[in-house]
Amino acid sequence: MTMSEQSPPQPSSALPSPLGLARQVEQLMKLPQHLCKQRGQCCRVATFKGSLSYEDILALAANPEAEGHESARDFASVFLPYESQAQVSEIAGEFVDKVRTIAQSKGQDPDQITFFKCKYVLADGRCGVHEDRPVGCRMYPFPHKNTIYHPGCGFEQQGQENWAKIDAILSQLGLSI
Repeated sequence: MTMSEQSPPQPSSALPSPLGLARQVEQLMKLPQHLCKQRGQCCRVATFKGSLSYEDILALAANPEAEGHESARDFASVFLPYESQAQVSEIAGEFVDKVRTIAQSKGQDPDQITFFKCKYVLADGRCGVHEDRPVGCRMYPFPHKNTIYHPGCGFEQQGQENWAKIDAILSQLGLSI
């Protein structure tokens, strides 16, 4: 085919509509549940927003005007604090180290982090209220730059890939989280 026989270049496609972009983000927020290895690690050892203390979570849950009030209230109703980080380190030492390192890199005191366990997790790691579990549990994990995955979590790779796509969409719109 000669140059004169080739089709003229097509104009680049326009950005999808805001509704189309919102739908893309909504789909990217949903991680395929088959990726879960059902080890119960995220239920046995959890944090709220990465590194908040139990007192901070209770204060947030008690303030209906605060952003994150409902999620803090729901979290505090399902998750119980461990007595110490040393206790948690015996269960999930690598995760604890990861959370502490990230908190410290953000200028937070890693000794103030509270780790939690779900009051419904069974000894074998399964959920004791799976059919009736809270909304936050149904939606977990959330693809986000601050999501901290347990070592070996089946969601980690897909969650990071989805976050990169969400971040690119937000960048196209001139937004960031």
